[in-house]
Amino acid sequence: MAEIKPTGASGENSAEDLRPDWKIFVPGLLIVLLISLPAVIVPKAAESVLTAIYQPFAANFGTLYLWITVGLIFLCFYFAFSRWGDIKFGEPDEKPQFALPSWIAMIFCSGVGGAIMFWAITEPLWNILIPPQYADPMSTQAYDWALAYLLMHWGPNAWCTYLITALPIAYMFYIRKEPFLRVSTATEMIIGQRMARGWLGLCIDVFFILGLMFCTAVTMCLSLPTVAYALQSVFGISPNLTTQVVILAFSGLVAGYTVYRGLDKGIKWLSDVNVILALLLAAYCFFAGPTVQLFNIFTNAFGKWLGNYPNMVFWTDPWGGGSFPQDWTIFYALFWAGFGPFMGLFIARISRGRTVREIILWGMTGTVSGGCLMHGIFGSYSLYVQHAGILDAVSILKAEGGPAAMIAVLGTLPFKEVVLVAYCLLSTIFLATTVNSGSYVVASTATRRLSPDSEPHRLHRTFWCLVQCILALGMICMGGLGVAKMFGNFSGALMALPSLLLTFCWLKIIRTDGPSVLRKYQTKL
Repeated sequence: MAEIKPTGASGENSAEDLRPDWKIFVPGLLIVLLISLPAVIVPKAAESVLTAIYQPFAANFGTLYLWITVGLIFLCFYFAFSRWGDIKFGEPDEKPQFALPSWIAMIFCSGVGGAIMFWAITEPLWNILIPPQYADPMSTQAYDWALAYLLMHWGPNAWCTYLITALPIAYMFYIRKEPFLRVSTATEMIIGQRMARGWLGLCIDVFFILGLMFCTAVTMCLSLPTVAYALQSVFGISPNLTTQVVILAFSGLVAGYTVYRGLDKGIKWLSDVNVILALLLAAYCFFAGPTVQLFNIFTNAFGKWLGNYPNMVFWTDPWGGGSFPQDWTIFYALFWAGFGPFMGLFIARISRGRTVREIILWGMTGTVSGGCLMHGIFGSYSLYVQHAGILDAVSILKAEGGPAAMIAVLGTLPFKEVVLVAYCLLSTIFLATTVNSGSYVVASTATRRLSPDSEPHRLHRTFWCLVQCILALGMICMGGLGVAKMFGNFSGALMALPSLLLTFCWLKIIRTDGPSVLRKYQTKL
């Protein structure tokens, strides 16, 4: 096998050009505006159109995503434990660009956003109200399944798509040294360079931008109402549309400033702060709440998840006719698929100097552990206050919605005003980390030529932060958790093909280039 030569090492392709690539920039912007502006002006009509597009797709193809998710998990661990795990994205003696804790923090904060706190508290309540596995509502069996399903939804199911799609992108950028940080560039191994840099590649990149914008807007729409309800509980401010727009503007400013500062001085710094605040709030809930009971609830749910994983992930309720699999398991599978190429590109950008094995094993361990910590503590506490009769959170959930229920649960902790203010700060930062990383990735995609040592132009990446806020405003105007979940599913359906295409590209890379890359790495040790 001939030695792999960098295709961008010389000539025109190697020249750095940080100007926007208008053939990607303009179509991506126009499509986002064509969706977001009608959502602001005529929200009901826009919701009806999107519902008509999405529902037939989810009904006919949703279950397929469950198989795809499990398949990607198996592939992740195969790549990690096989000889291909030794492939390093960079020179053989190159050290990682970011320290391991900061690297994990950036992945975790960008991948979950403010939605993690919302679902940690509200999803277990929904799961006992409308339980899976044919359990009766509010029964012991419903409580038994509630947290287990939450852990399953946010476990390896969530992160496998992110990690596996990062591999071909990082390979093309750091080993082949292609001067493009794009999903289309990573697909060259299958569709060819001419198609990847032609109309097909253009379509892939524009759809990527659209799917990313949808997913980040969903996260924003889940976070903003809960922060508004927290402000109402502490300061008496009405959680109306105006309040949510003000919170959106503030989060957008934080995101815009940090993405303007760049990876090291902005995004990395904010992610580090985010993780510290999240750990402090989780620790307070654990020790100020019923510590032993919370640990028991989590342990029971963790064992339930591990012991019943195949049954849980593949349960489609074909005989009962319930909507739980479509509303939750398939919703999450589509939501993670929508985030997949975005997170793959972001992980690839920050993984210079890391091996395939490090990306998958450390990435999976760090992110799943973080999810278990947050969901284990807050999910257990949510179930505890309901079961112990401290708060009828389920009635609040049915009458006033998820944001009100979430704030009511947090309000049962000692010094609730301090807790809710801390939550507002944490949620705003969580949200900003998702928006700033999304803006950075879109700007990278729409930049003409990048090198591993350069970043997209500051104004370019800040501009996409503004666009994300406009799309989120449109979704807020339509309103409702159902609309947010529909957008999440729609983006997942949109991005499923690029995610699968990237997976097949990595399979071809290791088949054709893998032996040569490994020889180069091993001979220089």
